[in-house]
Amino acid sequence: MEEKLRKLSKAIKPDIIIGKNGLTDASIKLINDKLKHSAIVKIKILKTYVESRDMKQIKEELLQRTSSKLVHAIGFTVALTKR
Repeated sequence: MEEKLRKLSKAIKPDIIIGKNGLTDASIKLINDKLKHSAIVKIKILKTYVESRDMKQIKEELLQRTSSKLVHAIGFTVALTKR
């Protein structure tokens, strides 16, 4: 199942782009709404937000605030699925 989700995550384009404002309440709500309606949500995080933070911390915060599971992460792109 996880391998299937990983392949699917590579094939789709990012649904959400996180910019310099970062993980705001609105962006978290949008991610949660997308997770309710689709198996995978792909998120691209712009360098302007990553510059002041560690990518590992950003991924951990995303997983905690959205109650999701990491499917795939490469560079500044993260794919999440429901828990």
